[in-house]
Amino acid sequence: MPENNIPGLFTVYYMNQQKVFETRMLLDNKLKTTSSKENQNGTTKRASLNAEAELNPPFLTKLRAKLEGSVRHEKQEKIVDTLEYVNTNSRMLADIMEHCKAPESGTTLAEGDLAYIGDVSLELINEEEIRGIMAIMSGTFDGITVPDAGDLDIGHMMQSFIGDGAAFKLRGNRARRRTPLYAKIPLDGEEMFESGYTIDDLLIGKVGIVGICKGKITPVQMKSPLDYFQQPDDPKRTPQNDIVICGKNLSPTAMTGGGNRVEQGYYIDILAVIQAVSFEA
Repeated sequence: MPENNIPGLFTVYYMNQQKVFETRMLLDNKLKTTSSKENQNGTTKRASLNAEAELNPPFLTKLRAKLEGSVRHEKQEKIVDTLEYVNTNSRMLADIMEHCKAPESGTTLAEGDLAYIGDVSLELINEEEIRGIMAIMSGTFDGITVPDAGDLDIGHMMQSFIGDGAAFKLRGNRARRRTPLYAKIPLDGEEMFESGYTIDDLLIGKVGIVGICKGKITPVQMKSPLDYFQQPDDPKRTPQNDIVICGKNLSPTAMTGGGNRVEQGYYIDILAVIQAVSFEA
C-alpha cells in the first residue's frame, strides 16, 4: 500500500520511459485493457379479465355467457457497458509509486530501495558546462565547416563527440533531512522532458523524485565519459601542490567551492521527476 505522502495526482516533468515500463512489467506484466459491466432488468405485468353477459332475444332460450382469463406481459432488458482502459506512461508510473518507500515518513533509505522522495529543491551542479553543451546540441555551430578537412561539419562533429554521456548533474535538498540527494538526467535529445518542460522548470519550487537508491556518494563520483576529456591533468597529482595561497584565510577547500561540493549524499537512479497536485475530492 502507498505511504500517506505519496500523491495520487501529479504532473510529470521528466520520465525515463524505458525504465518505467520495465519496472512496471516486473511488478505485474498484465495490463487491463477492457472491462464489462452488465445490468439486467425485468418487469412482469399481469391483468385479469372477468366478464359476464346475459342475452334474452325473442323466441330464444336465455343465453348466459361467462368469460374468464388472464393476460401476462413480461419484458427483459440487458445493458452491457464496456470500458476501455488507457494505459499511459503516467498510469504505469502511478502503479510503481504504490510500491515505493517514502523516507519522509521515518524510513531510512538503503541501497536498492524503490523510493518516492517529496519536497525536494533541485539545483544544477554543472550548470556552466551543461549550458554550453545545450548550445552545441541545439545546432548553434551547424554549418561551420573546415575546407581543409573535406568540409567537415564542426557542429555535427561536436554533437557526436559530446552527446554520448553528457548529463544534467543534480543536487537535491530536503527541508526535513540534512543528507542531500544526487542524480543525473542524460542529455539525449530535444524532447528530454515531458509536456514541453525544460531543465529550468525542475529547478523552480519543490518536486518529487521517483527512483532507486544506489547508496551514498560524493559529487565527484558522478562521472561520465565526457568528464575524462575535460581533465587533461594526471589524476595522481595532488592539487594542493599546484595551488599558491595568496591570503591567510584561503584554503584549497574554499577555493574548490566549499564543503557542499564534497558532501556525501544518496545517489538516486531517477525513474521520474514529478509535481504533486492537490485537488478536491
